[in-house]
Amino acid sequence: MTPSDSFEDLFPAGALSNVFPSSENNDIPGRDDLDTCQETSTDSRKIWRISELLYHLNDTLYMEYGKIWIEGEIAGLSRPASGHYYFTLKDDKTCLKTVLFKNQAAELAFPLAEGQKVLCLGRLNVYTARGDLQVVAERLEPWGEGRLRIAFEELKNRLAAEGLFSLEHKLSLPEYPENIFVISSVSGAAVRDFIKTARGRFACANIIVCPSLVQGEQAPAELIQALDLAESRAGKNDVIVITRGGGSLEDLWAFNNEDFIRRIHDCSVPVVSAVGHEVDITLCDLVADVRAATPTAAAHAVLPSSQEILQHISSLGDRLTIAYQRRILYLRQQLDILRHALKDPERDLAEKKLLLDEMERRATASISNIIERLSARHSYLSRRLVQASPLRLTASRSRELENLAWRLRTGVSALINARRAWLAALSGRLDTVSPLACLARGYSLVYANKDGELIRDAEQVRRHDRVRIVPAKGEILCEVIDVNTDKIHKHD
Repeated sequence: MTPSDSFEDLFPAGALSNVFPSSENNDIPGRDDLDTCQETSTDSRKIWRISELLYHLNDTLYMEYGKIWIEGEIAGLSRPASGHYYFTLKDDKTCLKTVLFKNQAAELAFPLAEGQKVLCLGRLNVYTARGDLQVVAERLEPWGEGRLRIAFEELKNRLAAEGLFSLEHKLSLPEYPENIFVISSVSGAAVRDFIKTARGRFACANIIVCPSLVQGEQAPAELIQALDLAESRAGKNDVIVITRGGGSLEDLWAFNNEDFIRRIHDCSVPVVSAVGHEVDITLCDLVADVRAATPTAAAHAVLPSSQEILQHISSLGDRLTIAYQRRILYLRQQLDILRHALKDPERDLAEKKLLLDEMERRATASISNIIERLSARHSYLSRRLVQASPLRLTASRSRELENLAWRLRTGVSALINARRAWLAALSGRLDTVSPLACLARGYSLVYANKDGELIRDAEQVRRHDRVRIVPAKGEILCEVIDVNTDKIHKHD
């Protein structure tokens, strides 16, 4: 690959026009001539050609700054047919032209947008065609995640230099833990996955959940408090498991807190970290005594398999029985050899027989004791497995469901009775204000017979008009004899 082939795709058009001399333009100096200034024979002043000065500035910028991180807001974003990104990085006071070539743009993990605040890794460069200072970007990150990533690497390197991640500080896990303290969010799926796997591997495992926030500003303090509680309650053969589900770097940031990391390092109880998914790496994973990729893997790392233990016990029993049988056979063979070597020593033979019988008795008793202990251990483990059976749990849940159903029926019945009493009270109140109740107390309604209009004032009728009186029961048809509009009736 020639220099022009490798660099033309990385720089704007015309940016390298004066870098590599051509046969048509031999008067442009090469790189070896950049440190040489032209001097006149009559003047001692150092006079720069513009191209030489810009080349020298580029070398100086690269040597002085190298690759640097710059924060800013994207403005004037454009992407022509070449596939390169051109934009300006600005803050509240000034701005700086920036270019991101298509090879680096293809590695972007997020789309660029106008007004977006980013963290840019690049080098300063003077575009020789126009003399503009610009940034040749190599990597862009969103402002929040980028800062977190830099802070993560800085803290990781500093803690590693202090030896917090060294293997010599890591504790080994007990083969058969008595208590397992799980620090996690009680509402998360991680703690449920761990408990489910742990129960499947070793049903009698004693799991103690220490609730804590696993995300947010308050999470590190609660994680430290939960770790303090677990360590204060833990014994010699106990284990602490810290777990949560996956997420972004910001979601898992509580597990990169320096105080929390140092607290894990100082913990006297073995700590297993199962934070995030397999691809997620936190400082909690690095400082913990054991790192598990998932909560399920953490359960496999902490607990043995009860089925494997039973198989191992059964294998030991078989091997022990075979060993004692071989020992008895060997002793009998030795007895036969000694018996043939003796020349009719009846007394010694009797003693040897007694000794043989005693040895057989002791061997048989010893084998029986071992078999009884193994059988008792097997029965004990079988009972523990039966007690942890899902059938017992299902029966318990069924009884709880029946109790809840009875309570529901009782509550609904009580609610219906209360609603009926309330409806009866409302009916009584409605009867109290009903017009029919007023009629029952002696009042009557008077209607004009000609149009059926309710008469509220004596001026609505004239002499000889017919009116209809409606008491509580029946109707009365009357003729008006006289009308007196001055008299007002008052009721006490």
